[in-house]
Order: sequence, then C-alpha cells, then structure tokens
Amino acid sequence: MDGLLPELKGKKVATILCGGNIDTTVLGRCLERGLAADGRLLSFTVVVKDAPGGMNSLTKILTESGASIKDILHERAWLLEDVFAVRVRCMVETRNSEHTEQVKAALTTNFRHVEFIGMSDHSTDT
Repeated sequence: MDGLLPELKGKKVATILCGGNIDTTVLGRCLERGLAADGRLLSFTVVVKDAPGGMNSLTKILTESGASIKDILHERAWLLEDVFAVRVRCMVETRNSEHTEQVKAALTTNFRHVEFIGMSDHSTDT
C-alpha cells in the first residue's frame, strides 16, 4: 500500500483484520487436525454392556480421567460378538500427549475390547 494513500503519509495507521469471510468448517477441521497432531485428540472404539449403566461406566471413566467428550456414537447392529454388548465410538479431547496416555491406560484397564484410531494407531484387543 506504500504510496497509494498520500494523505496518510507520516501518520500512524492501524489495519483492522476481521474473519468475516473465514470458512468455519475448514477452520474447525484445521483446529481438530492440530489437536490430533499435538496428541490432544483421542479417537477410539470400545465395547460396553448393552444394559442400563453400560454407557455410564464409560463416561464415568472418561470424566474421572479428565477427558472431554467431543463426539460419541453407539452401534448395536454391526457388533457380531455379543448381542448383550454395544460398540461405542468416541472422540475425546485431552490436555496433552501425557494425559492422552493416561486416558488410554484407564480405558484398557477397565474394558476388554478397546481400539485406538488415528495418528498413533495403537490398539488393544484382549
């Protein structure tokens, strides 16, 4: 802009930037990928009892470990092993990669079938 506005020569000028045309969907994807790359986003599936309290046992462990649930979905139809179980797919946010490892440990200690999905691709299925 140098020289385009001679009336501003010698004056202090501030430029205001705003996000009126930011694509919020793309911004959200970028933030989510950044969290994953930073080890602060954990995606996993876990098999829990399909009975009153089954989901509660999972959410209680996540709450006690300090993880924040971003997304949760339970699937009954595609689980072939047990008609009295449900597969739950979760995405949780953690404080840092060390906290992520603590959440993983809590899940694998409390559930027999846990599969971690994503950046590190670690899985446990005992």
